[in-house]
Amino acid sequence: MEKEIKLTDLREKYDFVCNEYVKKFCKKQEMEFEGWVGDTVGEIACCNDFFFSFSDIVLDINSSQRKGLIIDWYYENLETPNKSINYYSYTKGLRVDGIK
Repeated sequence: MEKEIKLTDLREKYDFVCNEYVKKFCKKQEMEFEGWVGDTVGEIACCNDFFFSFSDIVLDINSSQRKGLIIDWYYENLETPNKSINYYSYTKGLRVDGIK
């Protein structure tokens, strides 16, 4: 018989895991974690005035991307507002200048 986990316990574990991912990410990128946008853990993290989705942070850590790749992607998307690509595609080699 499975033991039922309380919702508060799940929330605490979720918050802990999200914050641990961000800590690891910020350490890797040599950034300071400034907080979650709107205090919503697991959504958008602010690190040194950069804004990253939690899913991109997890992708960066879990797939062992090189330090700084996510910053390159971030700036490339800022410089070409008419075209943009997601971080996953960028990690696979797609670049904005490759979009027609």
